[in-house]
Amino acid sequence: MHSKKLISLLLGGAMVLSLAACTPSQTGESSSPSPSVSASPENTPAAGASYTAGTYTGTAAGKNGDVTVEVVFSDTAIESVTVTEQSETEGIADPALERIPSAVVEGQTLAVDTVAGATITSEAILTAVADCVTQAGGDVAALQTPVENEGSGETLSYEADVVIVGAGAAGMNAAVEAAQSGLKVIVLEKGATIGASNGAVAGGPSACETVIQEQEGQEVSVETLFNYMYNYSHSLSNAALLRNVLSVSGETINTMVEVGVGMYLRPDNYGAGFRARHGFDESGEARFAPMKEEVESLGGQFLLETTGEEVIMDNGAAVGVRASQPGGVTVEVRAKAVLVCTGGYLGNEDMIHEHFGNVTVNPLGNTLSDGAGINMVVDAGGTLDRNWSIIANEFAGSNHKGGGWSFGANQNFSYAVYGGLMVNREGERFFNEEVIATMALSEGGEATLREGLYYSVIDQAYFDACREEGIYSYLGSPENWYVGKMTLDGKLLDQNEAQLQEAIDQGWAWKADTIEELAEITGLENLPETVAEYNAMCEAGKDTQFYKDPVFLAPVSEGPFYVFEYEPSAWGTLGGVKVDSHLRALTADNEPIPGLYVAGVDAGSMYTTPYYSNEGAALGLAMASGTWAAKEINSYVSGN
Repeated sequence: MHSKKLISLLLGGAMVLSLAACTPSQTGESSSPSPSVSASPENTPAAGASYTAGTYTGTAAGKNGDVTVEVVFSDTAIESVTVTEQSETEGIADPALERIPSAVVEGQTLAVDTVAGATITSEAILTAVADCVTQAGGDVAALQTPVENEGSGETLSYEADVVIVGAGAAGMNAAVEAAQSGLKVIVLEKGATIGASNGAVAGGPSACETVIQEQEGQEVSVETLFNYMYNYSHSLSNAALLRNVLSVSGETINTMVEVGVGMYLRPDNYGAGFRARHGFDESGEARFAPMKEEVESLGGQFLLETTGEEVIMDNGAAVGVRASQPGGVTVEVRAKAVLVCTGGYLGNEDMIHEHFGNVTVNPLGNTLSDGAGINMVVDAGGTLDRNWSIIANEFAGSNHKGGGWSFGANQNFSYAVYGGLMVNREGERFFNEEVIATMALSEGGEATLREGLYYSVIDQAYFDACREEGIYSYLGSPENWYVGKMTLDGKLLDQNEAQLQEAIDQGWAWKADTIEELAEITGLENLPETVAEYNAMCEAGKDTQFYKDPVFLAPVSEGPFYVFEYEPSAWGTLGGVKVDSHLRALTADNEPIPGLYVAGVDAGSMYTTPYYSNEGAALGLAMASGTWAAKEINSYVSGN
C-alpha cells in the first residue's frame, strides 16, 4: 500500500504552467488539471530572488510519515525539487508527489494549489521546500505570497444522460451500471484520482448472494442480511430502501469481479454469524481502475479535480450540475438525471459540530468529503434525514495532539478499545467499557462520541502485560470475547514503553506514582473515588455499576499509574439527505424531486444510529446503492 519512491523532477528554467483541462470534444478522456500557480515567472514574487547556490534537504510530516525533499538552487532560481523519501499512500499521494515539485519550479513560487485528495502530502512537500529556501537564504514569505489571478473565466459545457457527482464506492458502481445499460455517463470527481475516496481504500464491503461467497461455500441470503441489519436499526432506516439495495449487493460484487476487480471473502471478525464482508486485492487508484476502464470503453467520461457546486434545476426537475476546476474554469454538465454521492461530511468541522457538539473527531478517511454534496441537494429542494452518526475507529483511540491515529501511530492509543477502566473529564465512569471492546465501530463509538473526551486509566501491570503478552492473554484468553480472539490474540504493544514519553510530551498521556497525583495533574478530580470503587468491584468479580462482563474487570492497583486522553476518530460519517426507496431525493413534504438521486453515505435513509454492527456495512450499502440508483435512473431516463 505504501511505497518508498524517488521522484526526480529536474526542471531547469522557468516556464508558464498551462491548465490541462479536458474539452467537451474529448469524450472518454479524463480531465486532470495541474496545480495552479499564482502567476507567470516574470510576474512572481520570486522575480529578482537571491539564493546561496547549492543543494539543500528539507523534511516535513506527511500523511503516513516524513516527506523529504532535495532542492537545488542557482543564485537566482529554484532549479529542481526532488522528493527523495516518503511513505505516502500509493495511488492517492502520487499526483501531489509528481506535480507539486514541478509546479514550484515552473512558477518559482510556493503559492501553489494543493492537490485535491492529497492535501497533507502537498503541504508536506511545500513545507519541506520552504525549509530549503530558508537554508539557501531565500525569502519564504515572498514565495508564499500569491499574485492576484482572476482565473481563466473559461466555461466547459457537456451533455450526458446522467451526471454523477463523486467517483467513490457509489459513484463508480453507478457509472458501470449506467454505462452498461447504454446511458451516456459523465462522472465529476473532486480528487485528482479515482483513488481519493474512502471507497478506494476502505477494508471491504458487506454483501449477500455473491459469486465469491458461493465459491467459498458461505451462503448469505438477502433475507439473512436484511433481517440482521434492519432489526439492529430498530426501524430507523428505510426498510424498503434497505431491502432494495441489499437485493442488488450480490450483483454489484459480481459485476466488479467480471470487469476485473480482485476480491475475496473475509472472516467474520465481529461475530455476526455469517461471512458477508469481502476484501479487495488492490487499494487506491488501482482498486477502481478496471471499473473506470469499463465505463470509458462504453463512452463514459471522468472529469477529475472537478468540484460539484450546484444542481441545475428547471421547472422543479434536476437537469444538470454546475462545477468548477482549478484556474477559474467553470464546468456545466446538462443531463437528464443527476446522482449525488460525495461521501459525507468528514472534512467539514462545522457540520461535525452541528450534529455532535464541539467535539474533535479525528478524520481517518477522506476529508475531501466536506458535505458539499449534501448541501447541493438541500439547496435544490431536498431535506435531511435524522440518522446522524460516525463510522468509528475500531482499532484504537485518537488525539489530535498526537497527530491523530494511523496504523503506524503511537501504540498507547490502543487501550481505548481494550475494555478497561475509562472515565470522563470529571474522572467518573460513563458507560460499560465492554461495549467498546466488542462493538467499537458502532455502539462503543457512539458512547465515546457523546463524551467527546474520554480517558483510559491503567496500572503498571496492565501496561507491562500489553507489551509482554498482549491484552487478550492478560485477560485470560476469554472465548466469549469474540472480537478479542479474532483481532487481538497475539497482538503486542511492543513499543508502548518506548513511545510513552512522546505521548507525555504531546500532552495526551500522564504517569504518576499515585492515583491522587494523577487526579491533580490531569484535572480528573473524582478519579481517586472512581478507582477505589472500581477496584472493589474487580475484587468482588462483579460490576455493580454498569454490569460489565467480569472478563474486563482488571484492577488499577499496582503503581505507577497511567492516564491516556482520547478523542473520537472516524473512517467516515453517516447522516444526510432523506431519500425514498428509489433513492430519489425528497422534499420536506416527502415528495421526490424529479431527476435528482442520492447514493452512498450522502443518502441518510439507508443508515442507522449507531452504525450497523456488521463490518463493511457502510461500504457495502454505498456500492450497492450506486447500482440501485443507476437502475432507477435508467428507468427514469427511458420513461419506464
